[in-house]
Amino acid sequence: MARAAGVAPARALAWLEGRARPTYRQARQIAQRLDVSLGQLLLPPPERVTLPVADLRRGRLPMDEPSPALLNVLYDALRKQDWWREVHRGRRLGFVGSFNWRQARPIDVAEAIRKVIPVQQEQRQARDWSDFLRRLATATEKAGILVLRRGILGYNTHRPLDPEEFAGFALADPEAPLIFINTRDYVARRNFTFAHELVHIWLGQSGVDDNLELETPIDLETFCDRAAAELLVPEETFRHVWASTPADPYDVAQHCSRFFWVSLWVVSRRALDLGLIARDEYRDLMERYETTLLQRRNEHRGGNPYRNIEVYNSPTFTSAVIDATLRGDLGYGEAASLLGLKISTFVAYLERRI
Repeated sequence: MARAAGVAPARALAWLEGRARPTYRQARQIAQRLDVSLGQLLLPPPERVTLPVADLRRGRLPMDEPSPALLNVLYDALRKQDWWREVHRGRRLGFVGSFNWRQARPIDVAEAIRKVIPVQQEQRQARDWSDFLRRLATATEKAGILVLRRGILGYNTHRPLDPEEFAGFALADPEAPLIFINTRDYVARRNFTFAHELVHIWLGQSGVDDNLELETPIDLETFCDRAAAELLVPEETFRHVWASTPADPYDVAQHCSRFFWVSLWVVSRRALDLGLIARDEYRDLMERYETTLLQRRNEHRGGNPYRNIEVYNSPTFTSAVIDATLRGDLGYGEAASLLGLKISTFVAYLERRI
């Protein structure tokens, strides 16, 4: 705190003990470092911090509260959604909320998604897991759904988003649906998260997810898991690929993982559910998978900073903000804020786009 406000540690201690108060400038610096608003810093804390959408995270304890980073990312997405809704006022996407999960079958939802997003086509053309995710995101945006992908808070590479806290979320709005994917998660797991969030959109159910590879007591999440598995790994195709690869189950699972561009867990769970492997074989696959996961969990690439602006904020959304700015409908300050940029950075980015 002392470093954040540029004071001696003794001064910061006096603030904490109530013997002195920070200046307005110092209070703003502290709030910025803590990822909270100035009002949140100065007002008494609420009894409990909750998410503005359904909290569907698995493995969370009842007393666990969302971190400031998660709240920051979620409220930023909601603000983008509000602006996007105003831009497209009156437009409604019929597929949002087109199924009632209590009455539908997962396979029917998966088939409905394929009619809008060519999942298997993108799967066949993809070079690897990351390329498949990029292709899915592009096709999803063409369908009218904003896709935000980032693994850091803002543009600060020293503030990674914890994939153990949340892997992604869906904001199911018929005028402005939105999906967020935490790219800090293991690369092979992001595609299942993406498919899971797509199912949420088709069910019209917003929510924040984490650890989708854990069992869940939430019926809605179980439905989304099954629909996502059918979407990415269709039963008929999967049975054929599995049977045509006679080898050790681990080698077969790895082959299927690369064929469908999903994680080893998705493949193994699919094989177990379809009776292609026994429970003890599934446990063995999971033990080997966990070892791989620990080795690869922290893989992350920075990429081009200007390209990241589009990825972080959705290419469609970014282009709309740029167009609105050039038309004079948005001021530079508001446009920069919507993209999470300083005005000087936004101007430099705008000059590159023109």
